[in-house]
Amino acid sequence: MMNIQKKALVALILVANMVIAPVAYAHLMVAQHGTLNVIDNHAFIVLSLPISAFNDLDDDLNKKVSIDEFNAHKKQISKTIKRGVYLNDHHYKFTLEGLLLNPEVSHDDANNIEHITITGRYTVPVITKQLKLNVRLFSQSSDLNKYHITATNKQQKMTHQFALTPRTPFSTVF
Repeated sequence: MMNIQKKALVALILVANMVIAPVAYAHLMVAQHGTLNVIDNHAFIVLSLPISAFNDLDDDLNKKVSIDEFNAHKKQISKTIKRGVYLNDHHYKFTLEGLLLNPEVSHDDANNIEHITITGRYTVPVITKQLKLNVRLFSQSSDLNKYHITATNKQQKMTHQFALTPRTPFSTVF
């Protein structure tokens, strides 16, 4: 049964990737907001990260990150996200699996990426009250260095809203 659910999820993600244009013009997530949905032993994340939270992407030094620059640094961006956005409990650190990156461009300039919306999942054998979401990717701009997160577990009818900042970059999920 679980194998069928995994295949269905993978199929849904693949279809979504084919439907969404390489550069999204409609935002998938409000800037600096995210959701973490717990289903069984998985936690699915959607999170909008400002492009300014990443270093050394602007190759031509024009203070913009183009789709070409984004594509040239995609592996670096993925590694940075996997190191900087994770779950942990008192024993383990859980790494993001199946990471998808969706660059979101400025409404004023279609060749200027402002945010990256990430999606992926964590596999957590047991969801405990010690489970924490950690985000270690913040912009230097004070306007862009706060994330508003909503965590839900519909099976257990639990919801928790919290904010993450450079001073408090982690929070218990529930």
